[in-house]
Amino acid sequence: MTNKEYKELVEAKYGKSLKEIMYELCVDRRLDKWDGAKILDVPEKTFVAWRTQFRFGPDQLRYDYAVKKRIESISEYKEQLENINLRRKFTHNKDKSLKGFRELVERKMELEKSRRTLLEEEDSFSDMSVLIRIGMLEGVLNYLDEYEKHEKNIEAHFLKEVEMMELFLNREV
Repeated sequence: MTNKEYKELVEAKYGKSLKEIMYELCVDRRLDKWDGAKILDVPEKTFVAWRTQFRFGPDQLRYDYAVKKRIESISEYKEQLENINLRRKFTHNKDKSLKGFRELVERKMELEKSRRTLLEEEDSFSDMSVLIRIGMLEGVLNYLDEYEKHEKNIEAHFLKEVEMMELFLNREV
């Protein structure tokens, strides 16, 4: 039988389009090619061809999800930067203070987010590098927030994190 004949049989049996059937099996139920082919009573080669045609293979789904998330985050960055002038003067230019440091980190993050919106999609190494820097800068800002609030005892909070890590690792550090 040809793939077309198998398609007609499967669609008639399930009363749905092949794409809907494949979505249910590959995405909703996350079946592999062996189980999917067995359920539909088609050769594995046919099942894999259909899965590839609709981009429902595991690698294709991961890639498509990553592309979708990249587009969403770039759109979010563009919105955040819409009214931001990267060349504006620093408020705390001469300060050697936490406020000056915070401003520098926030401005560096704006720069990295702007850089990410301008990168070509094919340059995944640069994109990953920028993402790492953005994550690092966001982490620094979170630590600054925690420090400036210091409603809690900083040392006690830190030691609690050490204990949690030891618990997770199941050993002392």
